[in-house]
Amino acid sequence: MSTHAGINAAPTNHGRYISKYLPYALLDFDKNQVFVDAVSGTPENPLWAGDNTAFKFDVSRVTELSVQLYLRNPAARPGVGRSEDIFLGGARITPRLEESKTFVPDPKKSKKENEKAEAAFSSSEKQAGQLGADWTDIQFGTGSIKLGVNYVESKKSTLKIEDFDLLKVVGRGSFGKVMQVLKKDTGRIYALKVIRKAHIISRSEVAHTLAERSVLAQINNPFITPLKFSFQSPDKLYFVLAFVNGGELFHHLQKEQRFDINRSRFYTAELLCALECLHGFKVIYRDLKPENILLDYTGHIALCDFGLCKLDMKDEDRTNTFCGTPEYLAPELLLGQGYTKSVDWWTLGVLLYEMLTGLPPFYDENTNEMYRKILQDPLQFPGPEIVPAAAKDLLQRLLDRNPERRLGANGAAEIKAHHFFANIDWRKLLQRKYEPSFKPNVADARDTANFDREFTSEVPKDSYVEGPMLSETMQQQFAGWSYNRPVAGFGDAGGSVRDPSFGSIR
Repeated sequence: MSTHAGINAAPTNHGRYISKYLPYALLDFDKNQVFVDAVSGTPENPLWAGDNTAFKFDVSRVTELSVQLYLRNPAARPGVGRSEDIFLGGARITPRLEESKTFVPDPKKSKKENEKAEAAFSSSEKQAGQLGADWTDIQFGTGSIKLGVNYVESKKSTLKIEDFDLLKVVGRGSFGKVMQVLKKDTGRIYALKVIRKAHIISRSEVAHTLAERSVLAQINNPFITPLKFSFQSPDKLYFVLAFVNGGELFHHLQKEQRFDINRSRFYTAELLCALECLHGFKVIYRDLKPENILLDYTGHIALCDFGLCKLDMKDEDRTNTFCGTPEYLAPELLLGQGYTKSVDWWTLGVLLYEMLTGLPPFYDENTNEMYRKILQDPLQFPGPEIVPAAAKDLLQRLLDRNPERRLGANGAAEIKAHHFFANIDWRKLLQRKYEPSFKPNVADARDTANFDREFTSEVPKDSYVEGPMLSETMQQQFAGWSYNRPVAGFGDAGGSVRDPSFGSIR
């Protein structure tokens, strides 16, 4: 299914400008981001390609359509792409996900009466589809923009690998690989994560994989990479995720060694909102680290990789599974005492410390020595020019070895109330109305420059799986995996769609 968003603004002055002086728009629907250049007109009254241009987005959940306008910066440094362009303002709407209706003449009425009724029907449908929105957060003057949104429900009940063009390999792990793909019917770019069923069964990873799919299908948060679809074949599981291509936070932190206080605060605040959302769904994340945090076109974060999540965890519940990344493990996890959601606040503290200083607080090349430091060593800080007093106080309270005393033990609200975040309007932050100080250099949705060439140089293919077919009992573990449409009464989770290609499971 798709929603078609056409943008237009009729110019009052038909003088033509060189395109670099005209604004461009960034359309964003569920982190599917499309650049649209103005084709003529003036900077004040640009023409966006006319009434007949439509941009299709796949809809698998109820979420916001965002339009942001930028001007190319004439003073930008060479080679920085769009990263230094000037933000003009934006509009946001939540499209109505209702199928377009067709007028049916009444045979009992005259031709004239039916023509009049059809005109009234067309007018009401057009009004429903034309969703106007005033500019918000305009920095340079005022303006307005009109969006025409038309929701068309897809007749396709399930997806197959043949519905995608495989473009590039962008990642690989023990689970399988991730490819950049193009969905043929709408032309949108996605990340396709491919997992072999036999592989996760042999490694007892089925529960973790199902947990990842369950979390991603339910969560609708601006700082969490959304699951667009999931489908399966007899041999494989497929996640279709938003393709967030600004690069891993790890990549940018390695490149710059450390971030300034404002940039570190901004990322920490967005991550805090993401973790608060997960905790609200009774989910512990357990694997917060720079490698699992992506940046989108505009510089906002997108948390990814939910394979280590623990589901159905109420505030007082404890779990004992030893998992995570050594540098970020909380003391109570190392001690095997059982742990709660509070482990996520420890890892948030470790991450903030690493962003400010360049290394995690107890880092050591020897893993056992690092574990000893996590349990015993005092927390050390560089000078106040690197870690100011407010940040130091927050870190001391997040990195309290006693999880019951740790800031956040009583919920995310007490972290938000810390004076380190005193100037943050949390509602504005959740609406992504803060303009990031750093924007990755990304040309368009297909750009893979921020991914490792070791992967992008591979030939993308959905490889053939050799060996015996899985038994019916094994296949039953993946019943209800497919997800491709919003279903009434299921909220943002969409719901499972039975894949008819299986028939009776082989």
